Amino acid sequence: MPGHKLFFALRPDEEAAERIARIVTAEHAARGLQARLRPSRIFHITLHYFGYFDGEPDARVVARASRAASELRRPAFDLGFDGFTSWGGERSSKHPFVLTGGQGLEAVRELRDALVERLAAHGLLDVPERDYRPHLTLRYDKRPAPTWALDLPGWIASDFVLVKSPQGQTRHDVIARWPLQG
Repeated sequence: MPGHKLFFALRPDEEAAERIARIVTAEHAARGLQARLRPSRIFHITLHYFGYFDGEPDARVVARASRAASELRRPAFDLGFDGFTSWGGERSSKHPFVLTGGQGLEAVRELRDALVERLAAHGLLDVPERDYRPHLTLRYDKRPAPTWALDLPGWIASDFVLVKSPQGQTRHDVIARWPLQG
């Protein structure tokens, strides 16, 4: 049985994911780059990563995480991106190429902070993490890519999900979903 990654995420609906993929592909082509994007069906913004589990994720972690998430009361919000960049140092062999955002992702940061606070209250974090840069990973490359600005609408975040991802299968299985009201 393969291992699984476990994480909370915001996910675009299928139409928004396809729109983002089309725009990103065109942006790459305009710069003479090959897009080689990850499948749009797995586009997401990670809110909290629990890590890798051999086999299935620990049922106690899933239950406590679900209780913590069910306590959140946050409004739905628009999110958007303002640039492309690739991360990783010059010696890195794997450069994530990501969509980033300043003000367009502020509500994501606020949701994430509220979620981390609840996770800590349920004993799933010793110290809440503060170094969080919301992003949507588009692809990985052996070389860094150029950075450029753009104004790219994202989607209306109306819920967040707990996902398990079987190692090596490019698949995200939603375990549970929580609505963002209003």
